Amino acid sequence: MKTPLAWKNLTHNKVRTAVALAGVGFAVILIFMQMGFKGAVRKTATQIYDALDFDLMLRSPSYLHLTEPRSFPRERVYQAASLPLIASAQPFYLGLSEWQAPPPPDAPPDQFTGDWRGIITIGVDPHDPPFRPADLREKSVLLTDPRFVLIDDKSKADFGPQNGKRFGPADIGVETALGGGRVRIVGVVSLGTGLAANGACIGNYAGFAQACPWQPLDEINFGLLKLQPGVDPNAARDEVQRLIAPQVSPASLAPYASATPADVEVLTRAEVNAREEYRWVVQTPLGKIFNLGVWVALFVGVAIVYQVLSTDIANMMGEYATLKAMGYPNTYLARVVLQQSVLLALVGYVPSIIISWGLYLFVGARAGLPMVMTWQIAATVLVLAVIMCVLSGMAALRKLFQADPADLF
Repeated sequence: MKTPLAWKNLTHNKVRTAVALAGVGFAVILIFMQMGFKGAVRKTATQIYDALDFDLMLRSPSYLHLTEPRSFPRERVYQAASLPLIASAQPFYLGLSEWQAPPPPDAPPDQFTGDWRGIITIGVDPHDPPFRPADLREKSVLLTDPRFVLIDDKSKADFGPQNGKRFGPADIGVETALGGGRVRIVGVVSLGTGLAANGACIGNYAGFAQACPWQPLDEINFGLLKLQPGVDPNAARDEVQRLIAPQVSPASLAPYASATPADVEVLTRAEVNAREEYRWVVQTPLGKIFNLGVWVALFVGVAIVYQVLSTDIANMMGEYATLKAMGYPNTYLARVVLQQSVLLALVGYVPSIIISWGLYLFVGARAGLPMVMTWQIAATVLVLAVIMCVLSGMAALRKLFQADPADLF
């Protein structure tokens, strides 16, 4: 039976091993948090789109991001609806308006002036709400008046919930100002505010026009198309594109004599999410910061583990020299050190994932970020932890190869 030399080396000096595991765990937790923040950015970027029920989306070719979607003529939606493969089509309005925090319960309304905050304002048809979640569909029917709004319970506390923390049932019936008019909260929903604003509310079409008077209702921000069962989204996208936004030669437009200029683009749901994620994770500094954070955490971990392993090798130089004198080659000794590195990674990973899971819950609740410990994040961090420790072990091998049996005499 072979002696597990790598494990014996780790357990020989428990204090030094504990310090090493603490260093590895610290670096792994840093990686977990950076990956979690990056995942939260990716999920937050698309959470409003994820709540919408559509197969294809029409939007302006000059679209920048969710709260700067630009607009295009409303009739493009009705043109798309004329195709047999389209089951339903409806306009969807979204813009950035101003919300005034309502007075707290104990403040005289005539003596309280709430702060104004930018808020995502959505306009929908209450008789045919375009949402996936049942709660959003059911409460949208309450939007029978332009003055009625639904408020997102994920809106930050500075938007003025009555309990000072989060919007809830106590806020139903509260009145405040949105844009240039007065509104009343008739319901509280869970939607998600995105990355460009800290609050969101929903009204009907007329309510949206009052909150965002600079945008006429004949100019819309999105067109939401549902396909007939069994229709391929990519093929349908190409068909709709040829009809309402041709990018091809005039000869190929013969079936569509009334084709219009390309003032709209057609995207599948997968393309919408991919572009939005790319915008926030790759193009903006936000995603780059978290990517850089992962590299910094790796560098910190490599430095810590290298110091631990090199010190361990220096302290046990006589033992390694003895093994060489007994005939063990450098490859065997290198394998022992690399095994120690992998063991440090695996043992340090276990408490790190538990601590990180708790931090995900805490930070997610306090910051309102959808930080979720997915198996992809857990597996990626495990691989990075092993790579980090193996790189440290490889860097420490130079000191190991200096072990000379002649030094024993």
